Amino acid sequence: MSTEQDIIERYGSVIKALIPYQQQGKLLEGLNRFSSRLNAQARNVIKNEVIRLTSQTDAPADNSAFAQFPVKKFAHFGITMTLDRVGAEILKRETARYLDQYTVGVFESITNSDFYKNQVTRKLRQKIMQAFTVQSQSYKDIVFDDDLSITPHFSVSTTAYQNGRSLAVVALSASEITVACTRSPKFADEPVPILFPDIMGLCKAHQEIHYRFKDVEFSSRTQRHHATFTLAEEDEEWRPKIAKYLAGVSLRMPLERDLEIERTMQALDRDRIVENSPWIPVFLRNENDTFIPTMVLLTGTNAERNPGCRNTRFLPGKARFKRIMDELQRYHETFVFRATIVSGTGKPIELCATLRELEHANILGFFIKLAEESGSLAIWQYRLSEIPDTDRSNAMTIQDIKTEDSELIPQLKHILYARMMNEELGKLKAHCNIEKAKLPKQLSDSQACWPLHFVMEEGNDRRAEPRYRIEKSASVKFGLMSTYHAIVRDFSLSGMQIELLSPPQEATPEFIKVSVPDLKMKGLRYQVLNYSPQTLVMRLKLEANDANNKMASKIKGQNASMLKIRNIEQQQKVYFRYLWELASRNQPHIAIQIINGRQMHGRLKTVYMPEQSNDLYPFKQLTNEVPLHGFVADMDKSPPDSSVLRRLLQQANRYHMAIHCERKADQRLIALTAHECFASKLRKQIVQYLEENKVILCATTLECHANVRQTTPMTKQRLALLSKVDMDVYEKLLNLQHTYSHVIHLIDVSPLIQALTLAQYVPTESQETASDKPESA
Repeated sequence: MSTEQDIIERYGSVIKALIPYQQQGKLLEGLNRFSSRLNAQARNVIKNEVIRLTSQTDAPADNSAFAQFPVKKFAHFGITMTLDRVGAEILKRETARYLDQYTVGVFESITNSDFYKNQVTRKLRQKIMQAFTVQSQSYKDIVFDDDLSITPHFSVSTTAYQNGRSLAVVALSASEITVACTRSPKFADEPVPILFPDIMGLCKAHQEIHYRFKDVEFSSRTQRHHATFTLAEEDEEWRPKIAKYLAGVSLRMPLERDLEIERTMQALDRDRIVENSPWIPVFLRNENDTFIPTMVLLTGTNAERNPGCRNTRFLPGKARFKRIMDELQRYHETFVFRATIVSGTGKPIELCATLRELEHANILGFFIKLAEESGSLAIWQYRLSEIPDTDRSNAMTIQDIKTEDSELIPQLKHILYARMMNEELGKLKAHCNIEKAKLPKQLSDSQACWPLHFVMEEGNDRRAEPRYRIEKSASVKFGLMSTYHAIVRDFSLSGMQIELLSPPQEATPEFIKVSVPDLKMKGLRYQVLNYSPQTLVMRLKLEANDANNKMASKIKGQNASMLKIRNIEQQQKVYFRYLWELASRNQPHIAIQIINGRQMHGRLKTVYMPEQSNDLYPFKQLTNEVPLHGFVADMDKSPPDSSVLRRLLQQANRYHMAIHCERKADQRLIALTAHECFASKLRKQIVQYLEENKVILCATTLECHANVRQTTPMTKQRLALLSKVDMDVYEKLLNLQHTYSHVIHLIDVSPLIQALTLAQYVPTESQETASDKPESA
């Protein structure tokens, strides 16, 4: 038989639910609702306990024995209370729960030290959660809709003001126009005719449109009176015409001052994220339902962060890449394992497999073991984004690019984002003996890779001299009797790249002679730096001697006008700015802008999020606010603080892994440190629960990058339109850039960490000490 106290503790939630029934005189009705869950003894004990808790009392309450704040004496329903401010809040809340009556239940809640501590902890958690809740922003362009208003470069006039004197237009929207007047204007109530000049896409010269005067206010910034007019009913048909005109010119003209500031700040924020992003954007084109990687956008950060990204085999071979893209089209994310092992014959074999392939074949552990033994394991995270047509159109408009400027630009409709994870995971450690297994032949990555065009900022381009894109017929002499036809793909003062039209029948010599009739070049001697039998492409270097150098300079001078048109260096700048625009609007992860400040939570400025993202899981976004307490906050400290942020921002760590274990039965979250999850006795219990499908292991990487420089390659262009509206704000925004110190990237890696845990492998780089243990989120 259970004791009465055991029953009360077991059915505490039922007792709370029955209190309103008792206060309404319907206790028996409430008990009948729970009759299927209660036996006779429990029913009787619960009934008596509910009656006891709702009975009134006149006992004075005093919590000074455990109060954390100064206590005060006051009267409540004529009864003396000695409570601190937390006790007073408990009294107020519990009294309201018991229908404004001072009952035994209220008295016990006030004088219970455990209940008091729970309330203090709950309030502290709410304070911390509020402190680490940050405003969110989308990567997509701000849509102003009906609020869209520009600051045009033309003037208007009206006979109703100083006999038709020209007035500068401060703002023009679909329904209103604001003009700057030197004197305070006075207008009648009837519609005012305003004459517009010849505006391409809107109207011809001397077009009269009627507006009604709305209001006037003096601007201390311009020292002018700004008069605002609303479109008159008689010319309402002009509203859609003006709206169409605004939509067409809004990207080329400055917006109304406040709107332009908002647009500029978003553009600067997005550029800062691209500048410091760990992802390498690979732009894809689609030919015959096959995705072909074409261009790679390199920045200083992603090139340093992902070693080997300039390599010709940066991406897997064609067959393996097609398999990866098939998976990405379905799941939008995958983890790719690559390694080079040595066969029994001593021949190196390149392997490539996705996480899902290795899990399905149950060979993840064995693959990692082989790769770690050879020291060649590379783990990549891939994400696929489709570029909306509006983004591509806007990017071409902003950068003033025409379709005929490049054949490739209109074909780039998807972005593959790739980042290497070796540094954040460290060396993978096995916790048990890994059984041998047979690797499928399809994991071999022996095919040639797609050729890639690397696009980078001018400062990151390591070329010593400009290259020129040309396509000219050439002849290549390997020896006395062997000559092959070729095409020159690009040319520089000291080298060139050629493509043979047929494979050579003999071994490639160290030096060859090249003749290009169209360039008046005959028999120049070049050293072969690299030859690809798969693509028949040769990279050549001009042999260093005075005769060759003189001849090359002469060729360049004779063909300067032709070469200038196809200068790769100029084309590179066009590609770079266009690809940057696309990447800034389609980042695949959550990024946090960090500013300078003393308090850690005050340094979290803005969170940028894709429209669809799992990086915030297991937490959820509320309207336009993002809760970050579960990733960075110290949940037991007052005032709110973050040791995680402090370590990241002081560059003590570049990475931090926030780990939560979600129990499926009740969705309860338990926060874990990497040490607890990977290197403590708790690991075996987690593995067991994962195998039994009772929990979900959620892991999010926080990767921090300091802003090395104050501006990005796009800063001047972003501020150009604003400088036409307000130079003071232009200077302020430019100076404001130094207050942004870091960008922290939130990236969900839960599928990988869960798979590694089940395969008895754990990362070593992200493990923390037990003293860093956070409280449950």
